[in-house]
Amino acid sequence: MRFSNVAASLAAFGLLSLGILGSGCGDDPPASQPPPSGANCGLTASCVTVDPTCIALVDNAGQTEFGLRMSQIIISKPATLAAASFIGKTVAGGVALDDTKCNLSGQGTFSWLLHFDTMTNTVCTGGAKPVANPADGFSFVNEMISGFNITPIKFSSDLSQGTFEVTEGQDIIVPVYTAEGGAPILLPLKKARILGGKLSSNNNCVGTYNAEGLDPLNLCRPYPEENQFTFLNAGKIEGYITLEDADAVEVDLAKKSLCALLTGKDDGAMPIAKCLRDANGKIDYKGDWCDATNAAADAMCADAVQLGAEFAASAVKINGGCPL
Repeated sequence: MRFSNVAASLAAFGLLSLGILGSGCGDDPPASQPPPSGANCGLTASCVTVDPTCIALVDNAGQTEFGLRMSQIIISKPATLAAASFIGKTVAGGVALDDTKCNLSGQGTFSWLLHFDTMTNTVCTGGAKPVANPADGFSFVNEMISGFNITPIKFSSDLSQGTFEVTEGQDIIVPVYTAEGGAPILLPLKKARILGGKLSSNNNCVGTYNAEGLDPLNLCRPYPEENQFTFLNAGKIEGYITLEDADAVEVDLAKKSLCALLTGKDDGAMPIAKCLRDANGKIDYKGDWCDATNAAADAMCADAVQLGAEFAASAVKINGGCPL
């Protein structure tokens, strides 16, 4: 499983997946005087959007089935994948759409969809392939890739109050597509779950566009080092990845495996440095999570790393609905 170039210049995981730095995440802001009093990054008339609250592309109001695409993913756990890290910026750049009129300067190659059905109180979530025109809509990946069955997962949640979450996680392989094209990087998340999701009253948004929190002097791009992000999040993702699975994910731009990036240690091998291993071939790192128990690591089991992220989402057309 390879993690290739998300763009010639990337911006932040997201998953937890997981471009570098200018596009989608923002370069270092210019060293100059503060912006004029009252200046912010409000959307202009040239940003044509159905709902500027979250730069939604379709109107879900009154629909019993509707879809959203995660417009921002900010990783909080582990610290090595946090928003200002290499992987954090890689995810953000892949998730953000490419629409500079609306202050979005990503690549839009990494899509994570949410399909809601208020009649059955279910939420379907999973990855989608890149599209030439986001206005044409997205479709869930539901096929075999490299011998793995890549499909969304579905969970029940009472949607009557505009909230959604699941307490019992499910395993999912998230396909992370890159600007290079070709087969995606497959990110194996275990016991993934969504918590605290909050829909807007018209079902167009999870979270809101953060006009006041961006800096015009930084071209209204996100700048995670100063806690400046394009959206205010309103949902969380939790799960974990085993160290062995992470060691099989190769991050080409970093010349390291995801495991090496997670742990901050590597064996120095070329062309891809992997996690350090002991004399018995076991990864020589103690994670904070245990795969066997899906609980915090202890002296007997520390073979995984817990992942946590927050997200915002905006309404899009989902072609074909949920395939499950």
